[in-house]
Amino acid sequence: MKATDVNIGLTDLQVQEQIKYGNTNQVANHSTSVTMILSKNLFTLFNFINLILAIIIFSTGSYENLFFLGPVVANFLIGSYQEIKAKKQLDRLTFLNRQTIQVLRNGQVQKIFQDELVLHDLIIVQRGDQLPADGVIRQSAQIEVDESNITGESNSISKKPTESVLSGSLVLSGQALVELTAVGANSFANKLAHDARQQTHNISQLMDIINRIIKILTYIIIPLGLILFAVTFYKHQNLNQAILGTSASIIGMIPQGLVLLTSVALAVGAMHLTRKKVLVKSLTALEALARVDTLCLDKTGTITTGNLQLSKIIPSELDEKQILTISQQIMQATNEHNETAQAILTAQELNQDLPPIASIVAFSSARKWSAVNWSNGQHYAIGAPSFLLQDAQQIATAHSFAQQGYRVLAVIQSQQVITETISQPELLGFLLINDEVRSTATNTFEYLRQQGINIKVISGDDPATVQNIAQKVALPNSQKAIDMSTIDEHVDWQKIAAKYTIFGRTLPEQKQKLIQALQAQNHKVAMTGDGVNDVLAMRQSDCGIAIAGNSDAAENAADFVLLNKNFDSLINVLNEGRRVINNIERVAALYLIKTMYSVMLTILFIFLHTGYPFYPAQMTPINALTVGIPTFFLALRPDFSPPAGRFFRNVMQVALPAAIDITLVVTALVGYGHWQHLIFSQTSTLAVLTISLIGFAALWIIARPINRGTLLIFITLFALNLLIFTVWGKPFKILNIFQGSIWLDSLIILILFYPLYLISREIIVRYFLKNKKS
Repeated sequence: MKATDVNIGLTDLQVQEQIKYGNTNQVANHSTSVTMILSKNLFTLFNFINLILAIIIFSTGSYENLFFLGPVVANFLIGSYQEIKAKKQLDRLTFLNRQTIQVLRNGQVQKIFQDELVLHDLIIVQRGDQLPADGVIRQSAQIEVDESNITGESNSISKKPTESVLSGSLVLSGQALVELTAVGANSFANKLAHDARQQTHNISQLMDIINRIIKILTYIIIPLGLILFAVTFYKHQNLNQAILGTSASIIGMIPQGLVLLTSVALAVGAMHLTRKKVLVKSLTALEALARVDTLCLDKTGTITTGNLQLSKIIPSELDEKQILTISQQIMQATNEHNETAQAILTAQELNQDLPPIASIVAFSSARKWSAVNWSNGQHYAIGAPSFLLQDAQQIATAHSFAQQGYRVLAVIQSQQVITETISQPELLGFLLINDEVRSTATNTFEYLRQQGINIKVISGDDPATVQNIAQKVALPNSQKAIDMSTIDEHVDWQKIAAKYTIFGRTLPEQKQKLIQALQAQNHKVAMTGDGVNDVLAMRQSDCGIAIAGNSDAAENAADFVLLNKNFDSLINVLNEGRRVINNIERVAALYLIKTMYSVMLTILFIFLHTGYPFYPAQMTPINALTVGIPTFFLALRPDFSPPAGRFFRNVMQVALPAAIDITLVVTALVGYGHWQHLIFSQTSTLAVLTISLIGFAALWIIARPINRGTLLIFITLFALNLLIFTVWGKPFKILNIFQGSIWLDSLIILILFYPLYLISREIIVRYFLKNKKS
């Protein structure tokens, strides 16, 4: 097919023809499908083990012992429902936030979604855009692209007409008309299975710990179960008793619901944030942000609203109106549409009749200025004074304006054609642009400071300007500022990153290096930005946060997108992540108590050559009352404190004493039962009573601080537990503890269970976990 007419683009008929042949830019939906969610929750190792156990137990005819499947089925249904609901919310917001592209069709420029593009479409890209497909440049206005997504190098590359550009590249400066040569699955990025718009993070720290626990249990459960079965059957020659005892042991070792609770809690957290107009693109990033201790941010869109206004014009050679006209003409010629350009373009009525253009030098983050060479021999540039001017006094004057909080632009004229450098610039005047400070910024930063988060401002603006604005919002240590344009490449990045709070005149690659330096000092770093200049730093950070509306590239690189453009929403994101992590770390101990004492009892009873002391049915109501139901409520509690990062210590100081107490008391009860000639149902009832009461003791510790709601839930669950051991226990093979010969034994257990747990916990915490940090 011949090249598309650059003045017309594709016609509607040609577009339909491309769609007919499947030449569209439809991209694969990386969202997890409903089928995959159901499969993930259903086909797990532990569910497979539960299924095998259910089949074996069913074969014994002891159907009441199948009650343990209730929580398994409930976990599957609840988890699948929550994940599917969260998926639909995220998919809908992602759809609303799809990248739009300017395309030339039927001779008219129109905006369409990137997945509606077809082969040979002519698209218009400019600074801040990301190439949605592969193409060839047909017309160019000094375009520079960053191909770091493909090459790994972050240097800007100039592109000329007839040269190729690849999908995923970021436009750093200029504007171009690009004809698409490969779309959809045929584009270079998709062939490499590389999605340049998504941030890749390591697996969540919490999930990594839980997965390690599961991996260890995988190697323990099956061999221990087989050995226990063989020993029990050999001792008693009773197949049903061996099956039921072994099943109770294996079921106890499985931390049912812990993984599911973690995934669901993260998904529900993401769903809560969608209601607050925050797009969560990575559930693991929700945890990553909760662990952040350093927040780096660009000034624009965070401290300030980004609503720029031209405040003053300080003339040097020409009058104010002439300087403003020249500035507007430069913006028109270079096709700049950012906030700074809009502030200049709207300051007075535009003159649409521009002089003939000889050449332009588009703005880039490295140069920090743009220029136009008119055919009449006049050459003008506008940009950062320290990058344009050579006179020290003029630079000092600009600096004094910056210290007043203005964004300062110098307008200069050159007697020679401006290329990549400017010789002998003649200052025409300064433009002083004012950026509106967010009214809530002071309270937001104070809250973050109280939460132990260190804030650093990394901006491309003059450090004096940034420092002035930072002081207005009482940012801590705002007096520690540095001009990054004055440092060399051999600087000690870690020393600078630790020493300063304000970083001005920062290049995109310098932002990235500052993030790397902070991470090298074991900081968890989040980066907030709204422009293409922030993309490299956002990708480098542990968690990227984009302010929506300014740059598709920034939004695509981020883990969170603040769709309402309100930086205060970051507090909601931080709190939601911390709530999920803190609560999961808290309730994990309840799941692992059962796992730990089950492993201990199994090993012990293998060596004692005796059967397991209780059946699966007896543990079903106990697990529900001491683990399943309370963890649901505890996982929803507001806890916004910074995660302690001591998962194992927090778990072990609650779970280990409980597991040891249960193991010792149950073993003693089995021996006591043999001595007193108690029947199995009596011994097992006492054993299960012990497990439930010590479980409630651990629950009481975990639930602190106790409020009215928590106390009401605890009392209700404890009362239901007592009813199980008095009037409702028959379906679960649990005897009434106040009838028959075990009432005194039960009373002793009721009196001593809590003091026993407190004493053992104090010993373990004081002498065994004292120096443990994780």
